[in-house]
Amino acid sequence: MLLTPNKNSHPDLTVIAVSTFLLKKIKSKRVETYSELHSALKKNNEKSAPLMELSLGLLFILGLIEYHEKNDLIEYVGK
Repeated sequence: MLLTPNKNSHPDLTVIAVSTFLLKKIKSKRVETYSELHSALKKNNEKSAPLMELSLGLLFILGLIEYHEKNDLIEYVGK
């Protein structure tokens, strides 16, 4: 399972871990572009890049981010 680590998965390669990393990046500037987030995630751990879309989906479902399609921006809206 990708959400939580188990004995066979690397803890940094889970949706929760990637969501945490992305949330920290978005929260620090309040607004980030998709490409900036993708580049930062690849720098942090290249193997976690495929989990970016799932992680952004989780953050959106939790009501922590909004996506602005016109400008390709991801905005932090949580409290």
